[in-house]
Amino acid sequence: MNSLILGAGYAGINAYHILKTNIIAEKEEFVFYTAYLRNLINNKPFSKKLTFVKREKVIDIDLKSKWVKTDKYEYTPDNLIVALGCNKNDILIKINEIKRKDKLRITSEDPSNDYLAIQLAFYFKNLGKDVKYYGDYLQYLGEKVSSTIKYYMEKYGIKETEKPEDVIPSCKPPHPFSSFLKVNEYLQYENSFVIGDLIQGYPKLGELAMRTGIYVANYILGKSNSPFRPIFITIIDTGKEGIHIRSDKLWNGKIEVVKVSKMRQLMKRFIERYYLIRNGKMGFLYHL
Repeated sequence: MNSLILGAGYAGINAYHILKTNIIAEKEEFVFYTAYLRNLINNKPFSKKLTFVKREKVIDIDLKSKWVKTDKYEYTPDNLIVALGCNKNDILIKINEIKRKDKLRITSEDPSNDYLAIQLAFYFKNLGKDVKYYGDYLQYLGEKVSSTIKYYMEKYGIKETEKPEDVIPSCKPPHPFSSFLKVNEYLQYENSFVIGDLIQGYPKLGELAMRTGIYVANYILGKSNSPFRPIFITIIDTGKEGIHIRSDKLWNGKIEVVKVSKMRQLMKRFIERYYLIRNGKMGFLYHL
């Protein structure tokens, strides 16, 4: 059985590294957005060209019949894996706009992606800017998570504001979709697999997207027949230490672990280099 992967972001690349099948994207480039944000502070690489990606633009898709039309070919694979991510253009425009300001009152349009506003608040504060925050400190991940984040934001002088002015917008569904897609417990929509940021209701989190790619690839190969178990994992870099979060509370789970240390900050910096060196492959980090 042949498979086709659409999209070369976090999810698509990790599915490719397991399946070694055709992967299509508009650009032969992996952009690691965690490293992109760090680039606000000092110039570090945040993208890498991928030689195994076929550069084609998706024109139309029929997920039920597993049919894809690009600007070059038409495909009808046995397994269609849609990993087209989300359109982050508005987010990147807003970040480049607010980084020119000295006084920031930051929040996120989508509460489930508030981790991005929180990380930006720390980065901009470390640049010497006057930063305040509006939000609930990732309350949906649990009280332990929110209280820890609030403590460290206050510790480093990031106070609350009642009047947010710098709103990080939500990313948009990618062409040719008009909305995000609600998948079943096996990450299926109609007769296709949908992974990564295109999934409705999931935070637009690279680590989570990578896990969906690994899951679907193993499911196709028959190495797993259990439902996908989402978990929110990230490290918030305060500038002094890392706040390592693991929680599945968003999906009515019971996991809520928060660990803070300098070592976890260094781990985040290591991850920024690791994924670029490994062409986006999650590898052993899947088990951390």
